[in-house]
Amino acid sequence: MQMQKQKKKTWVKPTTIIIDIGKCRYCNKDMDNQESFVAFADNKTKAHYSCMKSDDEQRALDKTFE
Repeated sequence: MQMQKQKKKTWVKPTTIIIDIGKCRYCNKDMDNQESFVAFADNKTKAHYSCMKSDDEQRALDKTFE
């Protein structure tokens, strides 16, 4: 009894998978996993990193004027 050789794969696995992750918490634009983003613990919301950074800077400025 001879053992058969294993067949080679005829398809190539995609190297990048792009997934829609929802809307940004600040600008409400659609985001995908190719962009830099942050995930928040409350209500599982997500936002662009740049949107969160600008909001944090604005809050810091507002706090200094109090």
